[in-house]
Amino acid sequence: MSPLHTITRHHREIRARRPVRHNAGMEFETLEEWAARHARNLNAVRNQLVVQPDFPAPKRPRPRTGSGVPWQEYDTAELDAWLEKWDAAHRPDEVTVPEGTDLDEYRALGAIADLIGRAGKTVTQYRELFDAHAPYEDRGKRRFYRTGDVIDLLNARKGYGRTLSPEHDRRRSATDDH
Repeated sequence: MSPLHTITRHHREIRARRPVRHNAGMEFETLEEWAARHARNLNAVRNQLVVQPDFPAPKRPRPRTGSGVPWQEYDTAELDAWLEKWDAAHRPDEVTVPEGTDLDEYRALGAIADLIGRAGKTVTQYRELFDAHAPYEDRGKRRFYRTGDVIDLLNARKGYGRTLSPEHDRRRSATDDH
């Protein structure tokens, strides 16, 4: 047997005797797995979230399979708790209407924008969403929507940079091949 085989076998025996460290009750995942689970772009997570000062630190490297740099693993519960706080802090302000407003009344989007005290474009930019999920009536050249449904859809927004339907997101992502 060559000296190289002897050294390699010796290292395998040492590794086999080494205790496997498990943290009781903790689950680990890589940033890639976590981003996929939360429908986030991995590059956006790496470039915008990981650099935040309060982002959780990696707990351990994942054992490699082959060559390359091992992936860092994070505590799943810690990441989820951090994301919940992050989303809450970056969520758009809740849309409210004045007391006594009839939410069943059909109004044009511009009228709804005036009612909630916002610029018209902040409401009309969601026209496709309203068409798909809110009842409406066509009256000549204008389309009128049920006020309560529009308010509910505006309050369901996830925040800046998050789409309500990732499969229909027309924005380019960092992984697009364009």
